[in-house]
Amino acid sequence: AAAALPFDLSFAAGYPNKPITQVVSTALGGGVDTVARAVSAQMKINLGNATINSVNKTGGTSSIATKFVFSQAADGYTWLACPGFNRGLRILNLDTTVPYKDWQFYGCDTSYMSLAVLPNSPIKDLADLLEQGRKKPGGLRMATNGPGGTWYLAALLVQRASKAKYRLVPYNGGFPAMKACLEGEVDVTCNGLHEQLPFLKTGKLRNLAVAVSEPLDIQGVKLKPITNWLPSLKSVTPIGGGFSLALKRDTDAAILKQVANAWMKSVNSKEFQAFDAKKPRFPDPVVGEKADRRAALWDCVASNLLVDAGLNKKSLKELDIPRIEEFDKWWPPKGYKPAI
Repeated sequence: AAAALPFDLSFAAGYPNKPITQVVSTALGGGVDTVARAVSAQMKINLGNATINSVNKTGGTSSIATKFVFSQAADGYTWLACPGFNRGLRILNLDTTVPYKDWQFYGCDTSYMSLAVLPNSPIKDLADLLEQGRKKPGGLRMATNGPGGTWYLAALLVQRASKAKYRLVPYNGGFPAMKACLEGEVDVTCNGLHEQLPFLKTGKLRNLAVAVSEPLDIQGVKLKPITNWLPSLKSVTPIGGGFSLALKRDTDAAILKQVANAWMKSVNSKEFQAFDAKKPRFPDPVVGEKADRRAALWDCVASNLLVDAGLNKKSLKELDIPRIEEFDKWWPPKGYKPAI
C-alpha cells in the first residue's frame, strides 16, 4: 500500500472539474501513443471519472508537443505524453526546458529495442548487418525515430559498440520507422519490440536481435539477444525506452500529488498490467523524486551519446550535464528541490 500510494491523500479542491487534454508527442498508433491512451483510460477512473482527451502533436523529436504544453497554463489540465522523459532535446537545441527542473515527470514502463528486416532481405543475421556496417560505412539505411529519440539513441549505441556505421533515416516515431521498412524504403528498422511483434508473428518482418542479454520467447516468437554479437553491451541491457507523462512543475503541488497517486494506481492496475504484457512492455512506474532522478539520468545518457556522435548543438558544460560516469556524484545537483 505504501508503494502504491507514496503521498498523502490531500487532494486539490475541485480537481479535475473540466476536461484534461493529453498531448501525445508521437504518432497515432505508435508505442507511446497506445500506452498513453491505455494509461489515461485508468487515470479517468482514478481521478473520479475525469474526462481526458488525447491529441497528437508530432515532430521535432517531441519538441513541438513539449513547447505547446509548456506554453499552456500550469493548472493541471494540459498533460505532455512523451517517450523517455524527453531526454536529449536540450543538447540538440530543440528545447530549453530542463526535465528535472521544469517538469514533474511520471514514469510508466520500459520497452526493448529490436532490429528487424524484411523476410527476403539479403541481410542474413546481425553478424552480417554489423559486417556490412563496418565494410561500407553508411551504405545501409536504418530507420529510427528522430535525433534524440529512443531508437535513434539505441542505434547510436549499437554503432558505438560495433564500430559500424549506418545511414540513420529519421521518422516521426517508432511505428512510422517500422512502416518504412515494411514498404522497402530502408534496409533495416531499429524500433520497439512491442511495435514489431505483430509483424514478426505473421512473418512480415524477420528479427535480427533484441537489445537484451538473454534469449526471449514471447508469444511464440523466439528472439536472439544482441549480446550474442556485442557482449560489451551486456552491462547496459535491456536497451530501450518507455512512456512518461509530464506536467509543468509549477503546477499546484496538491494537483501533482493527486496525479501521482492516480498514476500509481493506474499503472499497477490489473487492466493496464495485462495490456502492457500483451504488447510486450514492462511496467516500471516512478513518481516524485525518483522520477526526477530518472529524468536527469536519461537526459545525461542521451546527451553524452549525442556529443560522442558529434550531433550536439550545445556542450555538456553549458547545460550543466555531467559525463555518464560522473552522474552518481553529481546527483542531486546544487539547488535541486523535489516538487512533491
